[in-house]
Amino acid sequence: MNKKNLKIVESFDDIEIYKTSAFMNKIAAEAMQEEKEKNKRLGIPSAFMLNGKIFYELADGTITSEKPWDKA
Repeated sequence: MNKKNLKIVESFDDIEIYKTSAFMNKIAAEAMQEEKEKNKRLGIPSAFMLNGKIFYELADGTITSEKPWDKA
């Protein structure tokens, strides 16, 4: 791709792009919440990243940066 042909898009005029994006974000957030609840029921830690560091939420709600499976 030729860099001369690239344009920086600062905004979109088409509201459908925003609607589609919002819809996709909603579906993703709901799916993540369902998986988080499923993991909690099964006793599986949920992993997430904050400021480049990995954390784990244990089934009891405890949040730790230590890998939970290293303790077993």
